[in-house]
Amino acid sequence: MRYLVLVLAFITAWHASALILTSPNDLVLSISPASPKAGQTITATAKSFAFDAARANFRWLLNGKEIASGRGLIEQTFTAGSLGSGMVIRAIATSIDGSVFETQTDVSVADIDFIIHPLAYTPAFYRGAALPTPGSVVEIIAVPHLFSGGAKLKLQNLIYEWSLDGKPVQNQSGGGKNKLVLRLADVGSSEYIVTLKTSSLGGVASTQKNIRIRTYQPEILFYEVNALTGIKPQAIVSFLGRAGNSFSILAEPFFFGLESLARAQIGWSANGEKISPPADGVGNRRLLDLTAPAETESQTNFSIKIEDKGALFQQAEAGLSVTARQ
Repeated sequence: MRYLVLVLAFITAWHASALILTSPNDLVLSISPASPKAGQTITATAKSFAFDAARANFRWLLNGKEIASGRGLIEQTFTAGSLGSGMVIRAIATSIDGSVFETQTDVSVADIDFIIHPLAYTPAFYRGAALPTPGSVVEIIAVPHLFSGGAKLKLQNLIYEWSLDGKPVQNQSGGGKNKLVLRLADVGSSEYIVTLKTSSLGGVASTQKNIRIRTYQPEILFYEVNALTGIKPQAIVSFLGRAGNSFSILAEPFFFGLESLARAQIGWSANGEKISPPADGVGNRRLLDLTAPAETESQTNFSIKIEDKGALFQQAEAGLSVTARQ
C-alpha cells in the first residue's frame, strides 16, 4: 500500500511538472518596425497557439527591467534608444492554468543615410542641390549605421540588397555595393521608391529603409553679367539698361542631365525672329552680349530654348524683356 502511494505521488508530481514544460514556439514576439531608428516607437506583439493569451497574465521587461504587466496585455510599445544601442525585449506569460511561457528578442537601433546625387547641371554659384529630371541619371549612395555587439560594422563588409519599386536590382546588389546608379525614365512627373536592405555577412544584424525619388522639369533662369565682377547671382525676369550702353545676359539651365546638356541644341530669338549664337560657335552660346541703341528708347523680347532632341523632357524655354532708356 505504501508502495502504491509513492507511485501515485511520483505520477502526480511528474504530471504537474509536465504542465509547465514549454516549447520556444509556444510564445513568439513580432516587432514593428523590425529595424527601428533612434527615438522611434516600437510595437511588440505576443502571439501564441498554445494557450489563451487574452486570459493570460503578461509581464513585459526591457533590458531586464519590468515596465508593464496585466491580464491580456499582449501588446506593448517601447521607445528606441540612441543609434547603436541594443534593446532586449522579454515577455513572460502565465496562463490561467498556471503554466509559464516566455520569450525574448534582441533589437538593435540602426539607420541608413542616403546621399542623392543627380548627375544634373547647376551653376557654380548655386547653393542648392541638383534635382532629378526625366531621362537623367541619379546616383544614390548609402551610408548604413549598423551595429553588432556594440561595434559599428564597416560599410564594405555589409550585404546590400537594392530594390526599385519593389523589384530587386540584382546587378547592383551584393557585398560592399552601397551605390545605386539609376537612369530615370523619360516620363514627366514620375516617382520612384528605392528600398535598401543591408545586413551583416552572417545576417545577424540588418536594417532596411526606403526613399522616394521625384522628378522635376529642367528650367532656365537669366542673370546679368558684369564685365568686372562677373555674374550677379540674383535671377532676373526683365532687364533695364541705359541707351547706348553695353551689357551681357547669361541664360543658365538648371537640372538638365549632364549627358543631355552636352548634346543639347540652343536657339535664341528676338521679338520672335531667330538670332544666331556667337559666330562659328565660339564663346558661350548661352551668353548674350548686347548694346542698346544710343539716344533712343528700345525694348526687345528675347527667348531661348535648350533642347536635347534625343530626350523628350530634357528641354526648357524661357523669355526675357530687355528695355533701354535714356
